[in-house]
Amino acid sequence: VSLNFLNPLLDLLLPKLCFGCQKPGSYLCSSCYNAIIFTTISLCPICEKPSPFGFTHPGCETLLSINGMFVLGDYSGVLRKMIHFLKYKNVFSLSETLVNLWLEHYPKELPKFDLLTPIPLHLKRLKERGYNQAEILGKLFCQKSNLYFSNQILTRNRQTLAQMSIKNLKERRKNIIGAFSYTDKIDVEEKNVALVDDVATTGATIFEATKVLKRNG
Repeated sequence: VSLNFLNPLLDLLLPKLCFGCQKPGSYLCSSCYNAIIFTTISLCPICEKPSPFGFTHPGCETLLSINGMFVLGDYSGVLRKMIHFLKYKNVFSLSETLVNLWLEHYPKELPKFDLLTPIPLHLKRLKERGYNQAEILGKLFCQKSNLYFSNQILTRNRQTLAQMSIKNLKERRKNIIGAFSYTDKIDVEEKNVALVDDVATTGATIFEATKVLKRNG
């Protein structure tokens, strides 16, 4: 059941404030929007050198490598604050603002995906938090883009340390090895699959999930 009819009442009782400057009216005012460092030069996710639309360079590709990566912007300022509040403070209404930013800046030149899936949380962490923020964002993105969404493709085998708590790149890669499995519930063979996560620092988590998908076609 949709509860959208309650939104005007909620806005009246709890007016939206900009997460950057507290200006009333919306979660993101025009001034704070202009302060976000959106991605202007896309990089190859493997060598991190400029590449059109974030595609992986042909010379960087392997059988199991990611084909490209779209990054909305810098994890800093108001963008970081909004993601943090969605992720840890249960402010689910921020997903609308974040997904609208994603849609606004998403390049039309990127391939059309057969389906989109989030990086899964381990069951223990999912129970602790109550939700997967990447799933919330991905599902809303698909609703607005008329794309197929599924959270039944990958599963997390074990609870890993939070990647952002590990400073060493080698240790991050080691931490995430073997963390994911393909569920076999939805056939991914010969399909274009988009992986979604809220934050990518070194890309190790997404690279590991990509390997699992590539091994299954």
